[in-house]
Amino acid sequence: MGRPSIFSKNYEEQMRRRRINITLIILIIIFAAFFYTKYQFNKRGININIADKFSFLKKQQKDIKQDENINRENKKEEIKDTPNNENKVDETLKEYIYISNSQRQFKVVYRDENGVKKFVEVKSEGVNVDFDILKDGTKVVFDDKENQNIIVYSIDGTYEDITLKTLKTSKYTFEKDKVLQRQKDYIWAEKPHFTSDGKVVFLTKLPYNLTKRGIFIWYANYNGTRLVRLGELSYDINNIKYDGFDENEGLRIISDGKTFVLEKGKYKLKEIK
Repeated sequence: MGRPSIFSKNYEEQMRRRRINITLIILIIIFAAFFYTKYQFNKRGININIADKFSFLKKQQKDIKQDENINRENKKEEIKDTPNNENKVDETLKEYIYISNSQRQFKVVYRDENGVKKFVEVKSEGVNVDFDILKDGTKVVFDDKENQNIIVYSIDGTYEDITLKTLKTSKYTFEKDKVLQRQKDYIWAEKPHFTSDGKVVFLTKLPYNLTKRGIFIWYANYNGTRLVRLGELSYDINNIKYDGFDENEGLRIISDGKTFVLEKGKYKLKEIK
């Protein structure tokens, strides 16, 4: 059966007939092979019910489709029932609300997992909050810069304002409200941090006001019964940062590129050369 020339006038019609003829020949071969095979099996006493075979194949296809549908439904249920880890974390995060004297709201965030509570962070919209968390997570200390206060929260939700309100020296008496009223950018109490034994240190310009002295680091008890000036640091509070603890649990402080250590239980800064 030769292929017609593409230049033939009836090329399309000839190609259509050619395809039909080829299809008929293939069908004849298939039927001939089928009846010959069936004849051979019948001759040997083997009966083949072709309809049953097709029925079996259809049943298999149906079972496969049913299994696929079941698997799809199971996957949907798994996706639906799988807990969202992000939501789980959000569910464990809770917060206490601290309202400052100027009515600013601070969120004191803690994590509650199976009844075990630990502080995570302190934040307030629109302002930077310096905070530090005690090693075991049960206390957090932070500064309220607008009002120049230092606040310590306990994990049970109670809190204490440990800010020194009045400082008396041999010559002068400094009252917090009056000083801040005269000089709004005065650093009375900022950047608090825990020592290794759970005390609090903070930065202040006290006991000086208009004199050209640097910023001092002070130590404070929670109940305000003890306040100690530890040493003088940089003129710029942004150049002062806490740098963790040394091998003896002394608090490391970096100021203007210099490193100081507040040894555990001591009340004086020691410069590390």
